[in-house]
This record gives sequence, C-alpha cells and structure tokens, in this order.
Amino acid sequence: MLRAIIWMLMYLVVSPVLQAKPCDSVESLAWLVGNWSSKSSKVKINESWKQVSKKSFEGSGSTYSLKKNKIVSSESLRLVEMSGEIFYLAKVASNELPIAFKLTSCTDKTAIFENSKHDFPKKLSYQLTEDGNITVFVSGEKGKGFSIDFIGIRDNKAGIHSK
Repeated sequence: MLRAIIWMLMYLVVSPVLQAKPCDSVESLAWLVGNWSSKSSKVKINESWKQVSKKSFEGSGSTYSLKKNKIVSSESLRLVEMSGEIFYLAKVASNELPIAFKLTSCTDKTAIFENSKHDFPKKLSYQLTEDGNITVFVSGEKGKGFSIDFIGIRDNKAGIHSK
C-alpha cells in the first residue's frame, strides 16, 4: 500500500513537468503573429508581429496620442532564436541599442521574457486569453508596471486576426 502511495505521489509531482511544453523554437510562439490594438481615452497602442524565418519574427509597436493627434512613441521588435535560446529584442528611440530580454518561461499560451539588468521594464509577459486576444504585463521592481489588453485587429469579413 505504501508503495502505491509513493508511486501516486511521484506521478503527481512528475506528470506536470512531463506535460509542460517549453518553447524550444520561435515557431512555438506563432500565436503572437498578427496585428493587435488597444485603446484608452488617451492613447491607441498597436503591436504587430510576422514570422520572417524559422528562427525569427519581426514586430513593431506604436503609441498614438488621441489628444496630440500623433504617434508619440514607436519601437521595432524582434524575436530571435540563437544558440538554443529565444530572445525578445526591443529598439526604442530612448536607447541607442536594442534591449534584449531572454525567454525564461513559456507554455502554449504564455511567454515571459526577462532582463534583470535593464532599468525598466525588467519583465515582459505575453498571455493569450481565452477569447483569442493578448494581454501584455510590463513590470519592473517593487510592483512598478502596467498591463495592456490587446484585441486582434479583425478582418471585417472573416473575423480572424490579420497576418
């Protein structure tokens, strides 16, 4: 009986590890591909991703001020697979060089990128929601951060994400 209990406990501990599907390639993040938009009373934020090779995605992001009626920030984004690891690269106007964030955790609906040496943000968490949209959590130290709820920009006829 004790042996059966031990086997059951081992199964419960090991089973989630065996079932976890780590992202071992950029292609496993294909759920990011598309055009995404978020709008508040002050800004409209767009982010888009496309796969350009088996080992890289290109993306872009922009923030449009509704009050100023112009784009107030933009960034070039890239996901690259190098040396068996995946990196999120963000090039923003305020930094001379792109900032690299390493993929540290991943499932079929989440991707977490981190760079503990960067001032802000230190962590970017992308989550595919149940309704097929994306929430991005941007965080730093001591609870500093924010989230963005992106809705897929839909094709008027088909109701699918643009690609």
